[in-house]
Amino acid sequence: MNLFFRMLIIIFSARKQDAVALVDKRSDRFRVWLHDLGWRDHLPNYRVFSFMELGRFGIWHSSRLALSGRYGLRMIAAQDFIYLKPIRPFQAFTMTTEILSWDEKYFYYQHQFFCGKKLVAIGLVKEINLKSGKAVAPLSLLTADSELHGSVIDSSDDKILHPVVEKWLAMQQAIKESS
Repeated sequence: MNLFFRMLIIIFSARKQDAVALVDKRSDRFRVWLHDLGWRDHLPNYRVFSFMELGRFGIWHSSRLALSGRYGLRMIAAQDFIYLKPIRPFQAFTMTTEILSWDEKYFYYQHQFFCGKKLVAIGLVKEINLKSGKAVAPLSLLTADSELHGSVIDSSDDKILHPVVEKWLAMQQAIKESS
């Protein structure tokens, strides 16, 4: 239930502020409460993925595309997370969320978790936007976003892949081929 309240806070705060471009990095501050903990004394992975979802909600609502009707559903195709240091009970942390890359079908997000200025975790998410069961091209959403915010997106940039995303996709392909 607390994630629902956190989501409402993020959506309302995003709506209260001026709209920003979809490709802008977003930062959100949180604190680990007792109800966030699992069986261990740190923030568990199932909660981390929920915080990452909140960051992506914030990006879409900050850009004003979340309620634009240009897509109906966002669906996760893959996600990965690397712990560097535990995030302890009552510890405050900042999570940055950004669209790292996109291709003809997916957006690729990077989430970085900081305690103070120290990077403690990194997450990657591959997400597709759907409308009536069909994929919505990321470039069409980026173009709509640039029209809203006056930013410039090169229409020939239909496949911009960050080197980290390229390696992550290669790993995913290797896993598929080995099974």
